[in-house]
Amino acid sequence: MSGLCFMEKGKTMKDDLKAELLVLNLLRQVFLKEPDRKLLEGIGKIDLNSEEGAERGGLKGMRDSVQLNEIRLDEWTHQLSLEFARLFIGPAHPPAIPFASFYLSETHSLMTEETMAVRKQYLEAGLALKNLYQMPDDHIAIELDFLYYLTERILELLENGENTEAEMYLKLRHDFLMDHFVLWVPTFANRVLEFTSDDYFKGAASFLLEMVKYYAQEN
Repeated sequence: MSGLCFMEKGKTMKDDLKAELLVLNLLRQVFLKEPDRKLLEGIGKIDLNSEEGAERGGLKGMRDSVQLNEIRLDEWTHQLSLEFARLFIGPAHPPAIPFASFYLSETHSLMTEETMAVRKQYLEAGLALKNLYQMPDDHIAIELDFLYYLTERILELLENGENTEAEMYLKLRHDFLMDHFVLWVPTFANRVLEFTSDDYFKGAASFLLEMVKYYAQEN
């Protein structure tokens, strides 16, 4: 998992896309549900490349937090589950609501026209929604899953020499990122940083911000 830090460009576009898939895959798992032992053990084994600036980043914070708590991993996993629920679920007024509509609507409401617009983009890109009607489509993890799907599709098309269709998916990804994703995710991530004292979730939020910065610079 050493390719998880992509702050430095790879040799080719395909290299970049492969590194992005690793990052998106990790982040979509981190923000979808409470962490389990398997996820935490995987993060604890991440080998970071110091030449890429990874030793200063959010991923290092996550990894170091796991390694610090390895001897009491089961107890700590339970503590993280409680913190995940407090931050993102509730029962009442979670400080870091994980839905785009809360940040993009004037009334801070959920399931608004922003949610429907996101669903339309998913369907236009041909994504079959696994959690349709189980979770609002503008949940941070679902949006990360969509970016993973688009990135995976672009890489697949490029490897098959279907450059014209790959360009179409690149445009879909660009539009989703710049017209929607980057408009709300930094605020969400900063609220996580503000309202948690846990180094694992601070690291996750910082890593998410690093990803947004990467894509904003690229686009």
